[in-house]
Amino acid sequence: MTSRKIPFWATLLTFLGVMVLCALGTWQLQRLEWKKDIIDQIDRAYESAGIDTIDLTKDFSYGRVEGMFLADKALLIGPVTKDGEIGRNLIVPLQLKNQTLLVNLGWTPYALENLPIYHRNNKQVAFEGMTHKPSWNSFTPANNPDENLWYKLDIAEIAAAKKLANPAPTILYAESSNYKFDAAFPNNTRMYPHNNHAQYAAFWFSMAFVLIVIYSLRFLNNKHKT
Repeated sequence: MTSRKIPFWATLLTFLGVMVLCALGTWQLQRLEWKKDIIDQIDRAYESAGIDTIDLTKDFSYGRVEGMFLADKALLIGPVTKDGEIGRNLIVPLQLKNQTLLVNLGWTPYALENLPIYHRNNKQVAFEGMTHKPSWNSFTPANNPDENLWYKLDIAEIAAAKKLANPAPTILYAESSNYKFDAAFPNNTRMYPHNNHAQYAAFWFSMAFVLIVIYSLRFLNNKHKT
């Protein structure tokens, strides 16, 4: 006569492990749908792009803006790694008719004082690009306005430190302009976030399946004679 003795702790820990792994897989599927929705919004913004269609209050609106280039109030935000090199993104306010818009001109490895932007200070420049409402996570360091050190695009904090009137609630990620800053800026490409969540979900569900297989081979096929 044979019987299978099911170990309590191994069974409990395996069950909890499978639940956690499946929860992670399910979370990745939810993020997959969330990311698909963002990409759909970006696609619609590019498809409906026009010179006068940009909405500075809207997340993901593509178009053109023109205003006074406030190079003396520029800042660098980061760090951001590109091709293995550490740099930062250049942010320059653009004074429009009734508000101020922060414009992301792209990545640079250089210090702020070495950038080819100051000869355009207080001059008209037009940019074309995509609006986006900035966000950051709880691990992002706090900004240090007194030292002009910026780690998160907190529009209200930047506006207060730089004395910018009526800041727009979005950032413009500039893809082109009517003036080339020594061919250095803008250097942003089309905004398309990576969407690898399907692979991540498959990984976590696979790990849950592997855990079940290991448990089955170790305990369910282990026969004890009595």
